[in-house]
Amino acid sequence: MFEKHYQAMADAKPEAMVYLHENHKKLWSRSQYRLGSKVDYVTNNLAESFNNWIKPEKAKNLDDLLDTIRQKILIKWNHRKRVAMKFTGKILPHIEKQLREKSFNLDIQVITSSPEGVAEVCAKGVNLAYRFVVDLELRSCTCRVWQGTGIPCKHAIAYITSIPGARLEDFVSDYYSVHNFKLAYQGSIPCIPDKSMWPTSNHGFFMHPPLLRATGRRKNRMKGTFEGGSSQKDRRHQCPICYQKGHHWETCKNGKPEDIVAMIAER
Repeated sequence: MFEKHYQAMADAKPEAMVYLHENHKKLWSRSQYRLGSKVDYVTNNLAESFNNWIKPEKAKNLDDLLDTIRQKILIKWNHRKRVAMKFTGKILPHIEKQLREKSFNLDIQVITSSPEGVAEVCAKGVNLAYRFVVDLELRSCTCRVWQGTGIPCKHAIAYITSIPGARLEDFVSDYYSVHNFKLAYQGSIPCIPDKSMWPTSNHGFFMHPPLLRATGRRKNRMKGTFEGGSSQKDRRHQCPICYQKGHHWETCKNGKPEDIVAMIAER
């Protein structure tokens, strides 16, 4: 299958293949991915989640925005710490559940194995040309899933579960251990008083909140039947001076007069 796609790429864009081989031969092919990072997907979900997390706060001044982010992280940190205190066992519960689900109906047979922990496995009823080599000592499989994620692949699971007394959790990377999860949230984020108690500083200029504008694609996500809540959103304009909705900063009556004067002078 790989050779078929490779040849199709070479036929369609031969100059592109030359460029890839000369400059990026270790980046574009899955077989050349580095195995240091233990993750089974590479997306920008983390950045999008963070962006959505602070979306209601983006109109704030920089100091207010950073303080809000600090407070959000503090709440999340303490929640994770309480969750970690309830964990028992060796690996995280969702990894344990994932391994248990993968071990059902594998439809994979171990062709041969050695006392050194090396085995050849393949799918049942499939030509033996399609087989994989599993090495328990190196924690590797020729499909490379185990090395990349740190979690045994289906070929490794088939081999491990065929060994009497062997436990799947003993072959999972320490990245997913309960011990390391607790260590990650062992410290604490300092609590600070509200802004009225902060030291007063005068830099000789007024830093305005950022001018926000709609960018990117429009999302028309439909809520599920059981999600609940109203689909109507409050689309009123938010004032960057007092952060209340329903008016612009030019007509703000709730903010400090000096902030409004400085905003007018700046703009």
